[in-house]
Amino acid sequence: MTRTLLVGTIVVCGCILLAATPADEAVREADEAAIRKATQDFVAAFEKGEAETVAAHLTDGAQMIPDDAPEIRGREAVQKACAGHFARFPQQKITLNPESLRFMSRDTAVEEGLMSTSKEKGAAETHRYSLLHVREDGKWLIAEIREWASEGTALQDLAWLIGSWQSMRADAEVQTTWEWLGNKAFIRGTITMRQKDQTVSGMQLIGVDPRTDELTIWVFEADGGVTQGTCMRDDNSWVFETSGLTADGGVLAATNILARIDNDTITWQPVNLTVGDEIIGDLPPVKVTRVKQTGTK
Repeated sequence: MTRTLLVGTIVVCGCILLAATPADEAVREADEAAIRKATQDFVAAFEKGEAETVAAHLTDGAQMIPDDAPEIRGREAVQKACAGHFARFPQQKITLNPESLRFMSRDTAVEEGLMSTSKEKGAAETHRYSLLHVREDGKWLIAEIREWASEGTALQDLAWLIGSWQSMRADAEVQTTWEWLGNKAFIRGTITMRQKDQTVSGMQLIGVDPRTDELTIWVFEADGGVTQGTCMRDDNSWVFETSGLTADGGVLAATNILARIDNDTITWQPVNLTVGDEIIGDLPPVKVTRVKQTGTK
C-alpha cells in the first residue's frame, strides 16, 4: 500500500482524507464553548421562569418532544407552554450532565446526556435528553429538545443531596456532607456524630457498581466496619439495604429509609438493624435539615 503525505491532506489508496489543522481544531473548540454557554443561559432562563427568554434561545421552527406529553412545535408554542408550566411550578431546578456533543455538520450539533429536574417539593426526576443545536446568523440556537425515560435508577436522582446537613438531638449532633466525587461518578458522604465525649465518623459512597450495573451504596465505619447494599427509590423515599461486617467480624445489617420532605428537610430511619449478635430492630426516624451557607439564598 502506497501512502503519500501531502501538505494538509493524507492520500491513502487513492482516497483523500482531509487532515484536521490546528485552525480547524480551534474553531471547533470555540463552537463547543459557544454551545455550552448557550445551553447554560437557556437553563438559567428556565429556572428563573422567563418564558420569553427561554424562547429566544430557540429557532423559529423549534420543537419540544417531552417524554410523557404531546410534541410542541414552533417557538411561540413552546414559549406559551413554558409560561403555563412556570405558572404551575415557579421554582424548578435543572441539572444537565452532557455525555456527548457530536457535530453533524459545520452548523449543526447533537448533545446527549442526563437531565435531572426537581421542583420545590418532591423527588428529583432524571431523564435522558438530546438537544439539536443549529447555528443561525452566527448564533447557536436550539432546534429540538427531546427527553425520554432513563432506564433504572440513576445517581442523578440523588443530586439534590449535595451539600451539608445536620441533625440536632438532646443527646447527639450528627453532621453530614455529601459531595460529588470524580467526574460525578460517585456521591461521597462524610458523617460525623458527636455524643457527649465521644465522636464517631464514617464515609459513604453511592454510585453504579460496574459488576451489576446497579446503584449501590458502600459504607465505611471509622473503626473498620464495612457494609454494602442496593439503593432503591420509592416515590419520595430512598431505601438503602446494606449488610456487612463490623471491625471485629460481627454482622452489621440494616435497611435505612431516607425520606425527602422538601429540598431542605429529610428524615433518616434505620430499620431491621442488627449489630453483632444483637437484633436492635427499628429505630425512630431522625429529622435532618440542610445547613444554609451564610450569604446564600
